[in-house]
Amino acid sequence: MRSDSRLSCRTPRQMLTLACTAFALLMAPATTSAQTDQLVQWTTASGGNGHWYRYLSPVSIFEPFSFATAQSAAEASTYNGLQGYLATITSQAEQDFINGAFSYLFGFGGTGTAWLGASDAATEGEWRWLGGPEAGQLVSYTNWRPGHPVAAAGFENYDLLALSIFGGNPTTYGWVSVEQSGGALGYIIEYGNGPVTTVPEPGPHGLLAAGLAGLGWMLRRRRVTATQA
Repeated sequence: MRSDSRLSCRTPRQMLTLACTAFALLMAPATTSAQTDQLVQWTTASGGNGHWYRYLSPVSIFEPFSFATAQSAAEASTYNGLQGYLATITSQAEQDFINGAFSYLFGFGGTGTAWLGASDAATEGEWRWLGGPEAGQLVSYTNWRPGHPVAAAGFENYDLLALSIFGGNPTTYGWVSVEQSGGALGYIIEYGNGPVTTVPEPGPHGLLAAGLAGLGWMLRRRRVTATQA
């Protein structure tokens, strides 16, 4: 069998480059542009809290969301009159629901990330929720991956929380700490902080008082008019 002279002339460095390129192509995601906006409810009938959850991914794996962008978008978002915030996961049951609720966007190596709403930026090692009913509370339930949260000397800026997804059989889920300059391939909004703040409608006693005040003003105006006449 005749060997390919082009292949035999390759240097070891060229062969290594070809092998690395082939591996990268093999590990590349099926798509690099798959923006999604998925909305689901964890119903009380299924043992949930009745909250709604929304997962949003970027238009491309090469354009990840910063934490600031995700947090701002979440807090500006509402659904069914409920205020949005980056999701707070407070139990294994809630974690299990979020794990299976969405089709997450994967990047190279079959991994994905999505911002959640906690940080230890205020006090190193003291993770607190940033929004929702749990705002300001210490994170009690945790699901850290091995080696996280990153807390070694010189890595104190790994202050932000993200859900980490490793595609595989089975797919695994866990938490990772991310540096403030980092990005994620999505974020999860939770709607469960009560209704959006609005001006309350007056109750029956308020309406009665307003009506009596208006009637008194009309009677006084009539008396003044009659006197002037």
